[in-house]
Amino acid sequence: MACGGDVFENPDGGTSDAGSTYCPSSPPAQGAACSDPNMWCEYGSDPDLSCNTVANCSNGEWSVQTPPSNGCPTPPNPSSCPASFASVPVGSHCGALVGTTCSYAQGFCGCTIGSGGPYPEDAAAVATWVCDAPTTGCPLPRPKLGTPCSQEGLQCDYSSCSLPTGVTLTCQSGAWQNTPFGCAL
Repeated sequence: MACGGDVFENPDGGTSDAGSTYCPSSPPAQGAACSDPNMWCEYGSDPDLSCNTVANCSNGEWSVQTPPSNGCPTPPNPSSCPASFASVPVGSHCGALVGTTCSYAQGFCGCTIGSGGPYPEDAAAVATWVCDAPTTGCPLPRPKLGTPCSQEGLQCDYSSCSLPTGVTLTCQSGAWQNTPFGCAL
């Protein structure tokens, strides 16, 4: 049973309470059959996608990735993080804090050079604060993969090329889907 008492039919059989018409209510088994190509489903409560179990339907079977045992759940913010999402000085120089990532209920922020590539030797001289700031119409915080969405084709970037926690999601067939793409180095 889903929130609000709704039950969703699952195309792979049964019903789902994961908030999606496609995702099983619990993580599927690795290699189990699935029928919706390229469907992504997320299980867990960590705001960092890599700290949750993620299942992807590809070639008729589920590929399941579990979080690393040594890095999750997301630890408390380091003392160098601003106290709140709203108090992060976005765009301001952050020097020696380069590589720092901060987790808030609204999303992630970090001190970065923003390229997604390795840090150059002068990273401390050019690093600035960046926060998840998807385009208008995109939910904040980031929705879970496989949860319902209503604006077909809406693409939302959650710092995919600037923070290690970043991801880009697209509303496809009524559900939020992972749409990875390469970042310029």
